[in-house]
Amino acid sequence: MNQKWIYKPEPDEDVVDGLSTSLGFGTLESKILVLRDIDNYQKAREFFKPNLSDIHNPFLMADMQKAVERIATAIENGEKILVYGDYDVDGTTAVALMYLYLSKIVEKKYLGFYIPDRNSEGYGISTEGIDFANENGFSLIIALDCGIKALDKIDYAKQLGVDFIICDHHLPGDQIPEAVAVLDPKRNDCRYPFKELSGCGVGFKLCQGLNTIYKIPDAELYELTDLLAISIAADIVSMTGENRVLAKMGLKTLRKTRNLGLRLLIPEDKLATYEISNIVFEIAPKINAAGRISHGKAAVELMVSDNLKHAHQIVSDIVDLNDSRRELDLTSTTEALEQVITTNQVDNLTTVVYAPEWNKGVIGIVASRLTESYYKPTLVFTNGNNGELVASARSVSDFDVHEALELCSEYFTKFGGHPAAAGLSMKPDRFEEFKKKFEEVVRAKIQEHQREPSITIDTEVEIENLNKEFFNFHRKLAPFGPHNMKPVLVLKNQNVSGYVKQMGKDGNHIKFYLHNPANNRNIECVGFKLGKHLENFKNKTFDIAFTAEENHWKGNVTYYLNIRDVKFHGQEAENPNPEI
Repeated sequence: MNQKWIYKPEPDEDVVDGLSTSLGFGTLESKILVLRDIDNYQKAREFFKPNLSDIHNPFLMADMQKAVERIATAIENGEKILVYGDYDVDGTTAVALMYLYLSKIVEKKYLGFYIPDRNSEGYGISTEGIDFANENGFSLIIALDCGIKALDKIDYAKQLGVDFIICDHHLPGDQIPEAVAVLDPKRNDCRYPFKELSGCGVGFKLCQGLNTIYKIPDAELYELTDLLAISIAADIVSMTGENRVLAKMGLKTLRKTRNLGLRLLIPEDKLATYEISNIVFEIAPKINAAGRISHGKAAVELMVSDNLKHAHQIVSDIVDLNDSRRELDLTSTTEALEQVITTNQVDNLTTVVYAPEWNKGVIGIVASRLTESYYKPTLVFTNGNNGELVASARSVSDFDVHEALELCSEYFTKFGGHPAAAGLSMKPDRFEEFKKKFEEVVRAKIQEHQREPSITIDTEVEIENLNKEFFNFHRKLAPFGPHNMKPVLVLKNQNVSGYVKQMGKDGNHIKFYLHNPANNRNIECVGFKLGKHLENFKNKTFDIAFTAEENHWKGNVTYYLNIRDVKFHGQEAENPNPEI
């Protein structure tokens, strides 16, 4: 509630009409496409019918040839290869994908994988991981979803005679590690056309490069895209370009997956209709729970397992860990919200909280919850390793928290991330100084429009527009994600048709229907966290901003409107909204 509604600029009517004529879509559908910069037939073809020809040559990526040659040499010489990755979904799927690919061309006695312990080793490449490789005869490490800033760790490995190939997608620092090969499309000297691959995506490109030598059948190579789709969804990377191609292919593979672990993790009755949103809200939290609460290696073991009994046990453990994660999340969030008030931060432009007992695995989730509550750049600290503090940062829409933290980097012993999220470590005695500096930096950089929650609206519609043709079109827009989000539409001057009821254990949610006179049918509407407005929905006319959603039940597909925000008429003072 109380979000500012910002409408996208109206597109050129001639362009909309031209696209409508060439594609055979209605004006609304064509307008939605033009608002996504899909303004001609060729762009529409690439969007709606992506194919393998839209996937780029892996050797366009800097150092790809070096990486392929070094791995080929290791295989030829019988060297042991260790696949190393971060403990989150992107990292564990990347490790599983690379391990499964290499298993097709290398005996397993020459392969191993390693996931750092979140509590004792922290994020990224660790000294412990390098020591493990050295002590167990691994002369080559393929690092996935991490390593781009691990300058000292790569130097340490070189001293021990352990080579590194880095496959990362995070922003590099001023200096690139001196590894055998560094694959990262965000390198300034990398001419790879698509910059927004996930960490698992970079690993998949390496598999493609290797496959020019080892010639695994394409069907077997692309069978691994079920893991890639999970990484793309969970890491919230851009759902455009090559990612869109790989995500569509990966979803198709996932719905018929032969991966034993994934089949056990996903309910069988849901598998055939799985979408990106199912991955984000159902699968990713479970995979993440292993690394957050226990150890991320369990997630990899599940995704590479061919033992039914063992896989069943891992799934059971992961589900239990996810339940524990939920409890920790709730407790820590409650304490953090109280701390914001008791430490007088309500009037600040940032939120920074700390408690030594908070679990490192949930502080990112807590930071997200605080950002939702106060809508400010947020950091949540807890105790880390070696007497240091660790923190997860989350930002508000359109504010680059990574850039803001870089201006405070003198306080950190370790730091990395994205514009929307970051992680860091620091000595405890720097905490209070950092809090002041971070507040100063954000106060100087943040703009007025970044200080209030907003929702971007594609366009206003009439209820008559919400017909079978529209919903069929909407389905074709998927998969959804950053830069290809579900259209947010507005219906004005609506009244409930029939009853309104609260849902959920505490009546937090609401459900009602709107009548569509064009087909004499009712459209279901669901408002999550809007249950307290029951009487307003019953008695007032309102405008709603919504997205269209699918319900699958016993082979049937129905649609409902997911209310993203509502403005009740006669309450302009409570819901100021000059745009509408």
